[in-house]
Amino acid sequence: MTPREPVERLSVDAVADALRADILRGTIAVGEALRQETLAQRFGVSHIPVREALRQLAAEGLVSIRPNRGAVVASLSPDEATELLEIRCTLETQLVRWALPQADADIHARAADSLDLSERTADVDRWMELNWTFHSTLYERAGRPRMVSMIRTLNNQIDRFIRVLLSRSDYRYRAQEEHRAILAAYRLGNEVAVCSLLGQHLLDTSKQLAAVIEQGDAGLPPGGR
Repeated sequence: MTPREPVERLSVDAVADALRADILRGTIAVGEALRQETLAQRFGVSHIPVREALRQLAAEGLVSIRPNRGAVVASLSPDEATELLEIRCTLETQLVRWALPQADADIHARAADSLDLSERTADVDRWMELNWTFHSTLYERAGRPRMVSMIRTLNNQIDRFIRVLLSRSDYRYRAQEEHRAILAAYRLGNEVAVCSLLGQHLLDTSKQLAAVIEQGDAGLPPGGR
């Protein structure tokens, strides 16, 4: 490893983190071009860390790199949104099955705290962060960090579209009610009920998400393309 490589690595991570945040918040819109020269000037770096950051975001599903045409913020079709949440449901319910026997008062309290805080915040970024905290706390004791990382990647791919749902008057309320029901079953150690409620919660979200994308309400043309 040359002395230059650690510096470049830090640059790649910094560029990727900044672009990821902009994409998730919708600051950079779906379909918008991500030109290397413009980004290199913005971040004050060479084209190399920008190119690597775009590749990293492409691996996360947030960017599409088109041969001879450059990179754009990735879109999402209704079918893709449904499939992502189906995969997430499969992974999350399995993790909950592994984690539930190890759950204790500390896990219960931290999950409840995340719900309490999310009900008191008006900030979308903070709500999304607390939503992730709630879900990930439920399977923290599963001891499967790679699976959790996979779920985090799936979550990032739909995060920006969930934000559209949050602008609807009933989604946030319904999500909170579903979370409370999931936590109540979790406290009782009822694996069947937890997995059923969690699965239904993610299924309902996938249906609403697919509808938003199909209607073009997420900054996309109808159909998600």
